[in-house]
Amino acid sequence: MADGPSGRTTHDGRAPASVAHAIKPLWNQVYLPNLLVATGQGAMLPILVYAAANVHASPAVATAVVAVNGFGTLVFDLPAGWIVARLGERRSAWIAAALMVAGLAGCLVATSVAALAVSVFVQAAGWAVWSLVRLTHLSRVAPAFARGRALSLFGGVIRVGTVLGPLLFIAVGAHHDTNPAFAIDLGAVVVGFAWMAACRDRADEVHANARTRPVRPLAVLRDNRRGFATSGVGALGISLLRGSRAAMVPLWAAHIGLDPAAAASIYACSSAIELVFFYPAGIVSDRWGRRAVALPCIVLLSAGHLLLPLAHAYPTLLLAALVLGFGNAAGSGIVMTLGADLTPSVGRASFLAMWRTFSDGGTTAGPLIDTAVVGAGSIELAGPVVGLVGLACAAVVAIWLPEPRRPDRRSGG
Repeated sequence: MADGPSGRTTHDGRAPASVAHAIKPLWNQVYLPNLLVATGQGAMLPILVYAAANVHASPAVATAVVAVNGFGTLVFDLPAGWIVARLGERRSAWIAAALMVAGLAGCLVATSVAALAVSVFVQAAGWAVWSLVRLTHLSRVAPAFARGRALSLFGGVIRVGTVLGPLLFIAVGAHHDTNPAFAIDLGAVVVGFAWMAACRDRADEVHANARTRPVRPLAVLRDNRRGFATSGVGALGISLLRGSRAAMVPLWAAHIGLDPAAAASIYACSSAIELVFFYPAGIVSDRWGRRAVALPCIVLLSAGHLLLPLAHAYPTLLLAALVLGFGNAAGSGIVMTLGADLTPSVGRASFLAMWRTFSDGGTTAGPLIDTAVVGAGSIELAGPVVGLVGLACAAVVAIWLPEPRRPDRRSGG
């Protein structure tokens, strides 16, 4: 592999002239397909609590259905690593699409809590495979000097989707019917996968279809124990707070008497603030280090959770949600970037599968903590409990988070 200016290279040995030049091919191949799929997820996530209520779930059970979404992703992270390692990125994407389509179709026809939960689990398993395919590809092709920006853009397009999705749901005027949200998600998956298949890099076919070393979870943990104990705790904390946010904002909206459209609009506004900051977060990450991004993210997400019990109407809940959105924006792409920093060139899919299992454990744990606290009869304490856990993770990040080799600032962008 030939060195470019300042020793930088792309994955195929060419030296890009700038960050923009290095990232440009990724728009059609990665970012736009993911934007479409993320838009569908954005339409679905804010209404899961209401969809569960429509099939007669209690508030605690409705929160558990949201947790199933994270649990399905968590449980399937390691199988997703096995699938990608055995079948390669291209074939694995077909499996991801099939699982998401089947799960979302099930959500559309579900008439019981059990049927809804199973369907949510299946589509979450598909999201796990899709996410790993995209992350494996991006961590392989993104040049090291622009990794923070490439992955913050990846996180950014997901955030754009979380704004567009709720707005599409609101636009169809379904104030109490939740099925349009699942239909939007289903259509977005079909179009997003078709786009990815049509715009694939045919010069990259050998890499995209390559089989790699299978997942060995204990070996991955043993070989990377320090990284998981430091960066992994940061990723776990951020994911826990994000997972709780997805459950608590709609749940608190329902608790104070707001309808699904109002909850979706709050979620969209909270996500909209993230659009301003996701790329600056990547610049900060590349230039001043991962701690400069991870720490503000965790602290602000924790603060937003601590503010939730003070929200008693639409304006005050919107304010708390905006704090959560600003915190989430401050950490755009950071969980993926931390994983990409640590991933080895051999066994990439196996490592990233284990990394996603670790971080998605947090995505699942957040709503489960909320469920336990709400089930104990204290919905007002759910947000503060998760917020305090987040602050504990912030302490680990502040003291022990490792930094990669200082990036080359001459890369521009």
